[in-house]
Amino acid sequence: MNQTVTAVICSVDLAKRDTEIKILLGCTSEERQAILDIHNTGSQSAILLVRK
Repeated sequence: MNQTVTAVICSVDLAKRDTEIKILLGCTSEERQAILDIHNTGSQSAILLVRK
């Protein structure tokens, strides 16, 4: 199992007045995009920071 940090997601949920930072380990670019899409729905907004 790959334990390398591949990206970080910073998300804000305006309805809940909540923020979160999530560290993504060993994700492919497709997995990162799917996670970002999930966090950019409804009242949520997120930014993806990718480690190169």
